[in-house]
Amino acid sequence: MQIELLDTFLDLIETRSFNKTADRLGITQSTVSSRIRALEGLLEKQLFIRNKSGTEPTAAGIRFEAHAKAVKLRWLDARREIQAVGKFDRLIRIGIHAEIFEDLLTKWLDWAQTAMPKLAIYIEIDYSNQMILDLTTGSLDLAVLYSPQHFPDMHYEQVAEERFLMVSTRRVSLADVKTSDYIRANYSPVFDQAHRQMLPELDSSRVSIGHGSALTTLLRSRGGTAFVTASVASKLQKEGVVELVSDAPIISHPIYSAVHVRNCHSHTHLKLLKALKILAAGSPAGDGQLAATK
Repeated sequence: MQIELLDTFLDLIETRSFNKTADRLGITQSTVSSRIRALEGLLEKQLFIRNKSGTEPTAAGIRFEAHAKAVKLRWLDARREIQAVGKFDRLIRIGIHAEIFEDLLTKWLDWAQTAMPKLAIYIEIDYSNQMILDLTTGSLDLAVLYSPQHFPDMHYEQVAEERFLMVSTRRVSLADVKTSDYIRANYSPVFDQAHRQMLPELDSSRVSIGHGSALTTLLRSRGGTAFVTASVASKLQKEGVVELVSDAPIISHPIYSAVHVRNCHSHTHLKLLKALKILAAGSPAGDGQLAATK
């Protein structure tokens, strides 16, 4: 199948106009029509209906959209990998939850570039649910996330522990924290449950945020009190933005690696995960252990 057929189909799904699709793709309207007819011939189904009110996809066209996007994504991935031949032996696509390892990610990539110089790495920042779906479809090869879910053929392993600390732009103790001044972090279901159990009095805060970068932005711009990762807390303390609420509880959260079972015994995956565990542990013997993984 020519990839141009999929490009034309997906654009027409969006524009619902043969004229607009022709303009956007820089081709003639007759070319758009011939491509759609060719695709309909391959599928043996009508994909669009043209009438006085415009162009609408048929039931078959609506159902084919997801498949067309998936095929195009695989095609783009294949092109990237083929074009990298000669520069790199392999491309690995890694998904990482937005809040995980703000400082550890740099160390992990630095190690990988030194220890595995022929490996090209693509990093996707996303949330756990979407990364698991991407692993099942093959859009990702490896993920580091907060919330594993039961999916067939998915393998999880705990690789580290994240620590969340309460910080404040005010000099306060836990007893002084008011819901009106509190930004309720909601990083994952596990974090949410731990917060409810430890701090039920702060559960009714008016503002709740599930993204660490947005929460940090609010602390900088408006001030307040919130839980952030230990690495973010350290950075904000050094900048003089916040102080620790020293008598507040620490919320610990497991961090997992996720791979499809087809990659469980991949040498590349095993080396990357071993290095990740060593870096996360932060032990004095870590440098020697890292050297042994090269």
